[in-house]
Amino acid sequence: MSQVFLLRHAKALWPSAGQKDFDRALDIAGIEAAKVVGEELKRSGFRPEIVLCSPAIRARQTLEYIALEPPFIVEDAEKLYSGGADGYLLSVRMAGLEHETANSVMLVGHNPMMEELAIALIDQAKSPAHPDLVSGFPTAGLAVISFDAPLAEINPGTGMLQAFFSPAEHHL
Repeated sequence: MSQVFLLRHAKALWPSAGQKDFDRALDIAGIEAAKVVGEELKRSGFRPEIVLCSPAIRARQTLEYIALEPPFIVEDAEKLYSGGADGYLLSVRMAGLEHETANSVMLVGHNPMMEELAIALIDQAKSPAHPDLVSGFPTAGLAVISFDAPLAEINPGTGMLQAFFSPAEHHL
């Protein structure tokens, strides 16, 4: 069994005059939300072996504040900033090929790609719909999706939603 963790970056500041979207940092609420989701992730016992993170500042900070416990492999993945949902899926499969013994990967990225990929991967007939996922993938939202196939071979419509963590559930 393999697992894909889809983590949307936490809430970020609006860009200041002349600032690039890439350089936007988390705001105070985003920092707190990332910490809450990190605590929930630790309590759950879920633990990714590989983390692919968008190089955007807000994504890197989200990863920093969820404070995963090592060991895990972290790689910058430009596709997670500039690519679409297909690029996200390709990143998962490539991680499975490059790290053949790994059974889990976390993507730290952006919407709408996170939402599109989560909806595409989940077998809707086997997985109950989570209200926060149905209404739009929230900032700092984390979907954990399991598959019977190895990471390199996962396909749309074959995953089961194991868990969904949202800071909204903690009234942030």
